[in-house]
Amino acid sequence: MTTVFRVRLLLDFVAVGLIIACLAYWWLDNLSHEVFGTALFALVIGHNVFNRRWYGNVRTGRRDATRILNIFTIICLAIAMLVMLSTSLLISRDLFSFLALDGAFAVREIHMFAGYWTLLIIAIHLGTRWMVVMNTIRSTLGLSSPSAARTMALRATAMAIAIWGVRSSLEMAFGSKLTLTYSLDMWDFNESMLGFFINYASIVGLYAALAHYVLSFISKGRARLMEDRGFG
Repeated sequence: MTTVFRVRLLLDFVAVGLIIACLAYWWLDNLSHEVFGTALFALVIGHNVFNRRWYGNVRTGRRDATRILNIFTIICLAIAMLVMLSTSLLISRDLFSFLALDGAFAVREIHMFAGYWTLLIIAIHLGTRWMVVMNTIRSTLGLSSPSAARTMALRATAMAIAIWGVRSSLEMAFGSKLTLTYSLDMWDFNESMLGFFINYASIVGLYAALAHYVLSFISKGRARLMEDRGFG
């Protein structure tokens, strides 16, 4: 793996961290929230510049489940990010206050709604690219030879993160927030700031793992079907 792949992977994880930090609005002052949000959009622009060749090749190649889901998540992510960007400008109180609307409570609701969906979509997108992530990490750490023990340890870790992600989804009322029916409940950052970030990181891990293993199951099922039909 080249240095470019490693930089891209690092920036992707930084973007996830920025989204979670932006969700911690009641822990940040408004200026910090807007600075993190602006940095997030800058990273998204950089991500698209790094991956600009993908858009030229989107109509070519094999359309398997992974590719179809990847295209779908990118379209959804683009929509969610555009909603977040447009609404952020309309409710800005510091960096872009000259564009802001007075009041605009509904716009703030839509902005938060788009933020939670962006987190979910990025998690699924990460799951569709999980093999690329793992190959980059292996290359960076110099882990060229396969290891059954390491594989089992990684799977056990993924299972633990997924279980914690289910718990966190319930504790953070993530499902309600995705349907715009949540109340304005606030996490007690005086009690546990770290808990907030761990909970949302585990939610990202949960949906990334779900996307990866569902696609893996579909891919193996398709390969088995092709073998049964004599194409293997």
